[in-house]
Amino acid sequence: MHETRYDWLADRWVIFAPNREERPNEFHAVFNHPTPADIQNPHCPFCSGAESATPAPTLVLPVVDLESSRSLNREDYARDREFISNWLVRVVPNKFPAMALNSPSTTGLKIDKTSADFFQLQLSIDSVLGEGSMCAETATMQVCESRVATSNRASHLFRSQHPSGCHEVIVESPKHVASLTSLSCDHIELVLDAYRQRLLHWRSHPDFQFAVVFKNFGADAGASLSHTHSQLICLDFVPSDVQRTHQRLVEHYEQHGSCYICQVMQEEIRIQDRIVAETEHFVVLCPFASRFPFAFSIIPRTHRTHFENITIEELRDFSKILKSSLQALERAHPEAAYNFVLQSSPFHRFNQEAHHWRLRVIPRLSKVAGFEWGSDCFINTIKPEIAARILREHMA
Repeated sequence: MHETRYDWLADRWVIFAPNREERPNEFHAVFNHPTPADIQNPHCPFCSGAESATPAPTLVLPVVDLESSRSLNREDYARDREFISNWLVRVVPNKFPAMALNSPSTTGLKIDKTSADFFQLQLSIDSVLGEGSMCAETATMQVCESRVATSNRASHLFRSQHPSGCHEVIVESPKHVASLTSLSCDHIELVLDAYRQRLLHWRSHPDFQFAVVFKNFGADAGASLSHTHSQLICLDFVPSDVQRTHQRLVEHYEQHGSCYICQVMQEEIRIQDRIVAETEHFVVLCPFASRFPFAFSIIPRTHRTHFENITIEELRDFSKILKSSLQALERAHPEAAYNFVLQSSPFHRFNQEAHHWRLRVIPRLSKVAGFEWGSDCFINTIKPEIAARILREHMA
């Protein structure tokens, strides 16, 4: 059962998902980068022909033409085999989710019948029954209410809940390739459109508050399978750090009447020291106070709060600049693992106009060590101006 626990001192929720330990892992502890694309795992669940190894898809994009691609209902999956066999991008529920849809609530007292707590509860009920004429159901309710009241004495110290959410995998290619950069720009455009469609879908869900799309490339970045894929997790709450960032953006918007990220981007374009690349619709830059070496962000020039509101023209441009930027990183550091995170506005927060979506790429070129854990202050060995220059030199 999934559970979130609240750390009051740090003001953050932690997700506990023990089932994640059961997921397959292709990476040996010695290796820190994906299996080469030409060394295919015969048991890879993401390859074409192994569709039965994953749950039924929630979205399939079969052709390199966004206007012809369409969402796939479960009824389609059952009858349209030709449509299935021609897939290029497919979205499936994660078999080992960090967050599950419609998780049970914490209402009432839940006791595991294999635990010592259950036997102690039974002894308490038997004791109440022995004191007078009371049915077992009433005795059980009385004991449970007493236990809940007792546990509530420290509820401000040990807050937990069973959240509802979703966890999906975006399988980016039917072929066994390790890097997104192995795909054509048209194909990457389909991957990005899958992000857009699934975010729109979950945003329409009234109970969900926030979703994040992310990619883990390499063992050091948390990947367990080498076949190129990304993930989407949707939550029924807004994580504390996301809420703090949103609040900072709202404060800047209210004080200055403009978007903070728009202002930063315009000033970076004027200075040019940390600019990696520019296109008609996007700017790639290494942030002024990067916490990690060679970290960079891709930011839309047009102010947009949610990625899922992206236009077809922007999507096509985004696929090109994303591929060329990741290629530059891979050329500069061929063995580097990295994460990328699509940071979009929470779904239902006040003053969403203050937010500006962006994609952050975080290379895993250094280890987070004791000072960082103890102070939450990071040491970066490469200034962003130098990182931007090196990435520029490796751009196609």
